[in-house]
Amino acid sequence: MTRRREPELPPREPAVRRRIWLLALAFLFVQVVVLPGAESPFRAPKTVVALVAILLVAGLSVTGALRRGRLELRWSPLATALIALPALQALSALWSASPRLALDAAAESTIWILGALFVATVSQRERLRLGDATAIGAALSGAVLLIQAAGRLLIASAGTDATDRSLLSGLTGNPADLAMAAVLALPLVLAAGEDGPRRWPRRGLALLLSAAAVVSQTLTGIVALALVWAVWLLRQRSRRLWLAAGAAAVVLIVVGLTTGLGDRFERQATRLRHGDWYFLLSARYDGWTAAAEMIRNHPVAGVGADGFTHAYYPSRVAWLDRHGAGGGRAELATHFRFAHCDPLQATAELGIAGVVWMIALVAALLAVRRRGDPLLPLAAAAVVPFSLLHFPTHLAVGLTPIVLVLGNLMSNGRQVVLEPGPLVRRASALAAAVLVAIGCYWQLQRLMLNLWRGGLSHALEVAESLDGEARARQAAMVEAQILPRLPALAGAQPWLWRMVGRARVARGEMVGAEQAFRSAMTLWPHEEAEFGLGIALAAQHRELGNGGLELDSRNRRGEAVVHLARVCRTNPALLDLIDDDELRRAVAEIVDGAAPTGGPAVD
Repeated sequence: MTRRREPELPPREPAVRRRIWLLALAFLFVQVVVLPGAESPFRAPKTVVALVAILLVAGLSVTGALRRGRLELRWSPLATALIALPALQALSALWSASPRLALDAAAESTIWILGALFVATVSQRERLRLGDATAIGAALSGAVLLIQAAGRLLIASAGTDATDRSLLSGLTGNPADLAMAAVLALPLVLAAGEDGPRRWPRRGLALLLSAAAVVSQTLTGIVALALVWAVWLLRQRSRRLWLAAGAAAVVLIVVGLTTGLGDRFERQATRLRHGDWYFLLSARYDGWTAAAEMIRNHPVAGVGADGFTHAYYPSRVAWLDRHGAGGGRAELATHFRFAHCDPLQATAELGIAGVVWMIALVAALLAVRRRGDPLLPLAAAAVVPFSLLHFPTHLAVGLTPIVLVLGNLMSNGRQVVLEPGPLVRRASALAAAVLVAIGCYWQLQRLMLNLWRGGLSHALEVAESLDGEARARQAAMVEAQILPRLPALAGAQPWLWRMVGRARVARGEMVGAEQAFRSAMTLWPHEEAEFGLGIALAAQHRELGNGGLELDSRNRRGEAVVHLARVCRTNPALLDLIDDDELRRAVAEIVDGAAPTGGPAVD
């Protein structure tokens, strides 16, 4: 094996150039692909498209290079820091409550990092092509948002109110996701430079991305957008560009005000005057306090990679118990899969090692920065606000531009050429091809599972809207689809048991529903499982009382109140789902006894 430095990589082969075009097309699709029938129609397909594309393009390029006996890489402190992340995540499986989640997180991180390492090896023109494709995809999604903001509903159902911010979504997803995709793609467009034949198209693309961020009414996005443009303008020496940027800012502000941004600012100002920080921060306090409780209980090792979602509910309950407080949410959505603060979540999941890794990452980024290159400061201005208030490193629409930024930064690293012997070369090429095949199969299976879960959710919602025998028959069909597949779907069992519990409640089989929800709670303590358990126990209380079994009836009611009070304490809006007036009042008395921590809503 030999190592040497070269100023430039040799010209790309036609097959590699075709793979670059394929990856560019995939990165565009990441921003726009939607599967309406999936459980997560915006997020799941985007992740699969991105990861499968990276595996096919980067993985097959590595396989081909190994077969030829020459693998070229760009190496730097940043590459070393990035590779350390999946190693830490995989190691955390040893103490994680859900080793499967930790290993899945490590595998996904490995693929994303493989994508960044591959991008670092391609030419500047090819990196620009990948960045342009990502930005165009985000701009297409932004165009859909702008059309919806003008009152023409393209995604929302008929008869809905176009002024509702919840409808301000593009093909990227909800408003926060769309603003994140637009702003994170903006540094790639601005850093491409003012020279060349694509100067004016890129300026127009930058304005469209900016408009999408403004019209989304996402305050985090507007802050990040302002920071990006401020960094860019401070680097300019053209008075004309300053005047043009000022005129564009006025236009964007007018567009934002005409699409409801002024009302949103007014509402937030009112909350600020009343000290309603909970609502001002869009209920992020729930995720932050849960993460703080995880850090308190697991300060050294953390709860394990991707373990935040598994530990969220018990951690939130523990925090409320320890502070004698009650939750303040006023919407039925309860669970936090992400902390809405990536550094906080990394600390909760990986402990001290996570903090050290983040420090090392920042140091490595500063070490590879090229003098005069605006990409790192522009990207930092875009990423930091979202990292603190959203979760860009957990969504494909955020990770795609981040990977491209990392690849650009690593491209000036030391060139390393690996030339293994014939035996190692063949074995490595075969292993790489097998890993690519396994990774693609894994992602496609996850997508199929997501589609199946979406169909089950829809079927169960239909069942719950029916009456009598039709309701029971539809619910029985849902349960019959799930039970035979439970043993083979270990990772999805908590969710599937919750679905079985709901189906049994719809059928009136409350003892079976109790068993299903208890199974779900054992596998994964979750708000939906505990609420369903409380409802099933309350229904048994009524049945036993009607049958004359007063002692058993009182026991069921007491246990039901305990479970319902705990889950409604985290989210008082769930009280509205308790049909029994007497039971609801009993639970509300307990919930009202705790001091609320704020108001409603999630951004």
